[in-house]
Amino acid sequence: MRTRIIRWLLPAESSGAGEIRALDGVRAVAALSIVAFHTLLHQHIEYLPASQAIGNVWYYLSMGVQLFFVLSGFLLFRPYARAMLSGAALPSWARFYQRRALRILPVYWVALAVMLATQWPVAGKPLWLNALTHITLLHDSFPRFSRDLDGPFWTLAVEAQFYLLLPLIAAGVSRVVGRTRSAARLFGALLGVIALAELVRWLDTLLMASVTPQALAHGGWEAARWLLTLATMGMQGKNLEVFFVGALCSTLYVIGTEREELARQTQRRVARWLLTVGLLLAIVAALNWKLGTVLFTPGEQWGLAIITYPLVVGVSFGALTLGIVWGGPLVHAIFAAPPLRFIGLISYSLYLWHLPILHGDLAIFAPMPLWLRLVCILLVSYLSYQLLERPFLRRRQRLHKSAAEQRPPTRDEAQSGVAGAR
Repeated sequence: MRTRIIRWLLPAESSGAGEIRALDGVRAVAALSIVAFHTLLHQHIEYLPASQAIGNVWYYLSMGVQLFFVLSGFLLFRPYARAMLSGAALPSWARFYQRRALRILPVYWVALAVMLATQWPVAGKPLWLNALTHITLLHDSFPRFSRDLDGPFWTLAVEAQFYLLLPLIAAGVSRVVGRTRSAARLFGALLGVIALAELVRWLDTLLMASVTPQALAHGGWEAARWLLTLATMGMQGKNLEVFFVGALCSTLYVIGTEREELARQTQRRVARWLLTVGLLLAIVAALNWKLGTVLFTPGEQWGLAIITYPLVVGVSFGALTLGIVWGGPLVHAIFAAPPLRFIGLISYSLYLWHLPILHGDLAIFAPMPLWLRLVCILLVSYLSYQLLERPFLRRRQRLHKSAAEQRPPTRDEAQSGVAGAR
């Protein structure tokens, strides 16, 4: 009994099948940057002379959200890249959706229920429509509800919509690659998806500029343009180009590391360049952080800098992520260090729970000093991981194992005669 209790208290040693341990550390950096941003914002640091002297550049910490998007694209596209490059069937749509639902919905719906329960008595009006848009993860397309209840919730809508689109887009990319198993075709198709996402963002900004704040009241084509813009862009963009920067990096990883087409020394040399380029782009993006804070505003015209800013941030984080994965022992030691990996493993719960605890939206935390709230954020996130995430993560791993056992051999495996030994 004691052994079972101790085993339960310890975090999982693995974040899943085929894990890349350093990415747990990267995930931790993304989560901690968001917590740090909201903590500084809560303390009104922006009004201090020292903060104003540096142009409040710390606002760039909020771009940890984009790092999460890059990581999602990297990790979720990896099985598709393997399949296309090896001639195997693409992953099952049904199993993909089941695994994604098990990953994000249980803890999200619990957090949502808690926030609805705390706000319902004081709202002064029914919250049913707000609740419905959040339950269905469509709230990012509703200006009234997008940042309501819990600020980080808007990103869950964007993530979920990416999950819905990924198998469909991957099927289209696979048609381009065909039976050639061509890396060049795969890269070209992914770049095409990124370009298409940028084109949609540009068209959305033109539609947004063509409507007035009274568009819905006017009805007709103006209202239709308003609704189309919100459906395809949401309040801040669907960030499809950022996700697919992660997918592009994932493909490079599959080719260079899993298929061993890049020698380890070559990977490390490339990693140094990637880390340098990623850091330089991050500095440029941080100095222009205001470009990333714009929201859907009828009648406003966005320039090229605003339209392309998420892509610049995504390329920066993609380069840094791949640079870390391909980095040397020191880089791996830093990002795979147990404390950072622990934060990475509980990062999803940390992301969902930190803001209501920090702001004291949950009454039990309101009287606490800041330092104690930060401690409680870690404690609640750990308990949320153990009670709400971990049981479903085990279920996901069983699904992954079952899928691997049922997967037919790829052409590479059949030709090398290793399928039977898998």
